[in-house]
Parts: sequence; C-alpha cells; structure tokens
Amino acid sequence: MTSQATRDKKGPSTIVKSIGVILGIPVVIGLMLWAFLAPTFASGPAGVPIALSAPEQMQDSIVQKIEQGAGDDAPEIVIKNSEDEVRDAVLDREAVGGLVLTPQGASAFTASGNGAPYAALIDGLAGNLEAQGMTVEKRDLAPTTADDPQASGIGLLGLPLAFGGVISAVIATFVFRGKKWVKLAVLVGITLLGSLVATWMLHSVYGTLNGSFAAEWAAIACGILATSMFTAGLAGLLGAGGIGIGAVLTIFLSNPLSGLATGPWLLPAGWSTLGQWMPIGATGYLVRSLSFFDGRGIGHAWWTLVLWIVVGAVLLACDRSRSKAEAAAKA
Repeated sequence: MTSQATRDKKGPSTIVKSIGVILGIPVVIGLMLWAFLAPTFASGPAGVPIALSAPEQMQDSIVQKIEQGAGDDAPEIVIKNSEDEVRDAVLDREAVGGLVLTPQGASAFTASGNGAPYAALIDGLAGNLEAQGMTVEKRDLAPTTADDPQASGIGLLGLPLAFGGVISAVIATFVFRGKKWVKLAVLVGITLLGSLVATWMLHSVYGTLNGSFAAEWAAIACGILATSMFTAGLAGLLGAGGIGIGAVLTIFLSNPLSGLATGPWLLPAGWSTLGQWMPIGATGYLVRSLSFFDGRGIGHAWWTLVLWIVVGAVLLACDRSRSKAEAAAKA
C-alpha cells in the first residue's frame, strides 16, 4: 500500500515527462521563430510619416508622384507650413524625415538616429527630385556616431533588456523566496550595475551612443527594472507560472515588437503601437531620442517604463511566496 501511494504521489511517469519535453521544446522553438519572423516579414515602409512643406499649388502633385512611385509601400505625407515645422517634426520624431520645396530648390532632412532604412527612404525621394532637375540640399538633423554609423549597438540591447530582466527576476524569486523587500533591493542593485555596464559599453567602448551618459544609464536601467519587477511581482503571486508569463511577454512579445534595430515605423501599425507600450520598445525609443535627438519626444517612453515599474512594485508588495512556503512547511 505504501509503495502504491508513493507511486501515485510521484505524478506523471518518466516516459510521459520525456515525451512532453521532446514535443514541447520544438513547439517553443517554432513559436519563438514565428514571434520574430512574422513582424519582420509583415514590415515595410507603408505609412511611414514624412513631413513635407511646399507651395500649395505644388503639394498635390508632389504627394501623387510619391504615392504612385511607392505603390503599396507609399509613406504617409504630413503637410507642414514651413521649413521650421518640418525640422521640428523630424527632431520631435513625429516624422522620420522631411522635404522642403521652394521655387529656388529643395531641402531633404534625414535623421540617421531613427535608423538607416528611413535615411535611405528620404535619400531616394531626394534622388527623384534631382532626377527632375531640382537642386536638393541634404542635411542630417540627427546624425549617429562615426564609430557606429548604423547604431547597430542599440539593436543588440534586446538581449540584456530581455534576459537581464527575466534572469534577475528568477534569481530574486527563488533565492530570496518570501523576502519581498530583499527581492526589491536585489532587483534594483542588479539593475543599476547591469545597466551601468551596458551603458558604458555602448557609450564609451563601442561609441554607439553620444548623448548624456547619466540619462542613457537611467533609460536602460528603467528598461531592465520594468521587466524584472513585473516578472518578479507575478512570480510572487503565481509562483513559477508568473515567471513563465513574464518570460513569454518579454521574449515572444516585447522583444520582437520593439523595433530596436530599425525603429517602430517599419512594423505594422498595430504591432508597432503595442511594441512601444512594452518595456523593450519604450527603452529603445528612449535611448535613441536621448542620444541622437537631444531628448526630444520622449514623454510617452518614460511614462511607459514608469507604469511597468509601478505595476511590478505593486505586485511585489503583494508577494504571497512567504505564506506559501510556510503552508508547505506546515503540511
């Protein structure tokens, strides 16, 4: 009887567990690949905002030529009243670039800090104007650094932001079970040091970033803390299942929809919006703005990260892992 009861308590057999793992891991691999490839293959320049200032009698014909030339991938042309408005739209990141046409010639404003695809898009439109015999002056309003002209380092932030946040939460959850204030201190400590290393490498070692070191450090720190606090808070309430939910949200949703490498505008509209309301997307947008755009147009990114951190803190304050541990011990 005792032997039978012991076998019953063991749960699924080794064979069943093995089959579950063998079948489950390939499914996870497939889902992960789909999460990254689906947004990529659905991406394109359609709807990318470009600011335009031109004499009223020229506006319709210019917009028509741009739309006809681009076909289904036509950008969204945002009409502005002056060159200053076009410049402000680009610097505030309301548009990825801009064109200003006057009877004397034209100006093309790019912003390399948004990402290379957008600069190439504006250069292509400027080339079309030059082919029509117009003189076009080209200016980069938000240049990247000479050490990393493609700002490739920002695209690699996804790994420390995603895994740094999730791994921090796993360590805090299982090593300091039931000690929510210790968890909080550990998460903050890991965040501060981890983000300092990441900022130092991107700013001082590889030269990707060239803004305020302190501001960039704060942005990356908030990105890591937003993920780690939220995941640890879920784990405090739900146990290992909370870690799973946090990891899925981070790896399968936040990271592939972040637009870290290219900015959010190339992603499909709904997906890009969702990505910018998640920690990794908000952090990438924030870091680019702080480094290349003098910190303009960053309000929503800061508030997004603060919201995730506050929600995580509230969940962590409701940590039930101590009572669960005590109940298990009494049982």
